[in-house]
Amino acid sequence: MKQSPKTVWRMASLVEQQLSSLGGETNIALPEVAWLSCLRLVRMRQQAQERGWFRAAAKLERELITEVFQLTQQLVSLQQELESAAAEKPLPAVHTIYEDLLALEEEFDEYYIDLKNKTISVVTESIMLEDVYLGSFEIRLEFADMNSDSPFHYQVFAQDPQPPITDDAVTHPHVQSDNVCEGDARMPIRRALEQGRLLDFFVLVSRLLRTYNPESPYVALSDWHSAECSDCADVVTTDEETHCTSCENRLCRQCANSCTDCSSSFCHDCSTRCEICRDDCCESCLKECGLCGSSCCSNCLDNEERCPICETQEDEETYEPDQETTSPETVPPAGAPL
Repeated sequence: MKQSPKTVWRMASLVEQQLSSLGGETNIALPEVAWLSCLRLVRMRQQAQERGWFRAAAKLERELITEVFQLTQQLVSLQQELESAAAEKPLPAVHTIYEDLLALEEEFDEYYIDLKNKTISVVTESIMLEDVYLGSFEIRLEFADMNSDSPFHYQVFAQDPQPPITDDAVTHPHVQSDNVCEGDARMPIRRALEQGRLLDFFVLVSRLLRTYNPESPYVALSDWHSAECSDCADVVTTDEETHCTSCENRLCRQCANSCTDCSSSFCHDCSTRCEICRDDCCESCLKECGLCGSSCCSNCLDNEERCPICETQEDEETYEPDQETTSPETVPPAGAPL
């Protein structure tokens, strides 16, 4: 959206004021730990010499030399950091900031200035990394409070969220909960904000969103449409996965137990077995044998809801074989003529 020159100039003035209010502040962290360590070694060395422990004193002296060297290095680094901060934080003129804001309209199709909330936003084009569609992102820059070590902070919001199936908070391999993992771009982005180079800042973050570092993603692009099977923990893609009908846990096809009656899929914890044929079955499809109470699938129960074992036993108990009763008197004696 095109911004009026008046709105752009007012925002440029606010940015210039924000930079001026924080421009003279530099966090100074003196090497207190190294200094205290040196003091401790000096006292211990003096005590060792007073007691005549010359070998111990010599050892402590060598440790002191090392600690003093490290203290010196830290002080030199602090000096360089202070000098660099003084040299790298020139405050830009308001017209320079104004020109940067105008240039954002040419760089990005969608561009917003919110004077009330003191925010500047741009929207990237749709992003696709390694054939994974991620959609477009809003990069929103906000004024930081006076207690912050940076004049601004920013977040990145997915306009058409396409999170991996394993983590809804991840909208980009390097964006989690709307915050960017900047990696090697951290210092260039920080310097751009501290120096008020807003065009450079938005371009840097936009380029960062168009890159992929396979060594440090929140979720790898190769796993974007994949997840772990809840039973075996193997990675399964969306094309190969199924779900437990009972608890809805994700399963690979190898771990999905199919009920012999309803054919629904179940995980190991939610499936059971028919006590007769031992086939997988869900609890809702199992029925009790009317005689022994065994849990059986429908294939193992007859019309009278008897399992095969009880059916056989009941039939044997009720079966009366025909017997031919022959009287001894009617049996002809051996050798008698017929």
